[in-house]
Amino acid sequence: VDEILKDVYTWSVYSEEKKLNFNGHFIASQHPLFGNVVIDPPQASDSDLEQMESLGFVQHIIITNRDHIRWSEEFQQKFGAEIQMNTNDITNSAMVSDRNFKNGDMIAGFLQAVVIPDNKSPGETALFWADRKILFLGDALIGKPPGTVTLLPEEKYDDILKAKAGIRILQNLDFKHLLLGDGDSILRKGKEVVSQYFN
Repeated sequence: VDEILKDVYTWSVYSEEKKLNFNGHFIASQHPLFGNVVIDPPQASDSDLEQMESLGFVQHIIITNRDHIRWSEEFQQKFGAEIQMNTNDITNSAMVSDRNFKNGDMIAGFLQAVVIPDNKSPGETALFWADRKILFLGDALIGKPPGTVTLLPEEKYDDILKAKAGIRILQNLDFKHLLLGDGDSILRKGKEVVSQYFN
């Protein structure tokens, strides 16, 4: 895993089918009552797992949407971590979560859940770290080609125009770093890149 921002690490698995990286993020504990967090974890190498162990293991696995379960169960088995997922996606998923969250909830003491309306799944959730101006996205936007963002292919949505309108909720958030579950993250000027998508 590579540290891309202070206390924020990432690792990736390349998808030949999608022609982009599936990214996971590891965040060192930010609250005395909570432990380390991983978001949307793809498969991790032995060396990645060893590094996470050296950083204090994993206590919380946060899933941003029902299609990003990825390697969550393997992480849970290895680390004994609890899995958290949006309430609206639980009924449409084979995953059994230990704890559910909804729009506006604070997760692990520092990540605000921001549900994105009319997206691919009813529980699509952005995770906003206000103090650090960091925004984590699952499938709401993907980083492709590098340096830009876009929606998934049109067939993934019930109504792509509504999906695009729903993304505008992100413009209410004060973020600089945009860390994406799919494709290339935007480490600087993330909000500007999202705004450019609408222009």
